[in-house]
Amino acid sequence: MKLLMTITGKDQPGIIAAFTGAIFKCGGNLEDANMTILEGEFAMILLAEIGSASGYRKFVASIERIKKTLALSIQIRPIKRRLTRGEKHLKGSVPYILSVYGRDHAGIVYQVSKVLADEGLNITDLNSNIAGSGKNSIYALILEVDAPQNARIRTVEKKIDQIKKKLKVDVSFKPLETARL
Repeated sequence: MKLLMTITGKDQPGIIAAFTGAIFKCGGNLEDANMTILEGEFAMILLAEIGSASGYRKFVASIERIKKTLALSIQIRPIKRRLTRGEKHLKGSVPYILSVYGRDHAGIVYQVSKVLADEGLNITDLNSNIAGSGKNSIYALILEVDAPQNARIRTVEKKIDQIKKKLKVDVSFKPLETARL
């Protein structure tokens, strides 16, 4: 059984060890995970495969103990496999990387993501951060994007360029080099 889990709560040592241990001890396998700390709050999303019904029951019991012990919010949802293991992008799509750097403005993520959505591109990864403070702060946004083969990339580039000029930020939008391991 494939499970998608989200875990949030106050950051503390041992959260990742507790979850990966629970997966391992019930005969499961961690397939994909992303975690971050925002303002002292831990957030992780992970995908795990639990091979048997007894392993699943053991896993759920372990998670309930972890939830209480570490005071975390946990959601678990079974999912059906859509992509090949390790595959992030849909077949036939072209991955792009889009980066935005400049003075922080409200609405940067909204304006960029709206252009992408309007043109049928799907954001598969998003990272943003503000470095510094006050007038010296720099906003950084990095998006990994799936573009269908029939996407109007020139139109996307023109619209992104309009945002670049309007917000006075640096923007880069180019195909993502992918490597197979």
